[in-house]
Amino acid sequence: MSQSTLPDPPQIRTVRRGRFGRRLFTIALVVFLGLGLLGLYGIRTGEVSASGGGYQLTVTYTKIIRPGLAGPWSVEIRHPGGFGDAPVTVAVTSSYFDAFDENGLDPDPAQSVSDGSRSIWKFDPPPGDVMAVSFDARIEPGVQLTRLKGEVAVLDEAGSDVVTARFRTLVMP
Repeated sequence: MSQSTLPDPPQIRTVRRGRFGRRLFTIALVVFLGLGLLGLYGIRTGEVSASGGGYQLTVTYTKIIRPGLAGPWSVEIRHPGGFGDAPVTVAVTSSYFDAFDENGLDPDPAQSVSDGSRSIWKFDPPPGDVMAVSFDARIEPGVQLTRLKGEVAVLDEAGSDVVTARFRTLVMP
């Protein structure tokens, strides 16, 4: 008498479970790719504004970013009537920029110092009522799943904050 070497047919429950698992994986993959096509995994930017002491401060920053990508960061300071002859002093949270590989700051500050927690930049006064500063950088590849807190302030000649804007950046994996 000969014995068959064919395996026993699978149970219907096993077949259905396997089919359900494959369908679920396919749906998850299609949703993941669809969200990518819609741009939901890309960079998100935000803008925060504050005013005080005759200044209007607007910070454009990256709200959500991934490591290794460049993200926008800029400051616009408006002062009706111009800035006069005194330098424009801007203080920025130092720890916020520790997560970035800097490519450049435009314009270059005439003077740059640190008080331990903030970088303080003094710029020559621009002509007109508006001064714009932009920071060209990318997030360090090793920085992941981090929430960066930043703050920009315009300082008066005595070094006191006149107007401050706060923002946060989420670094995704």
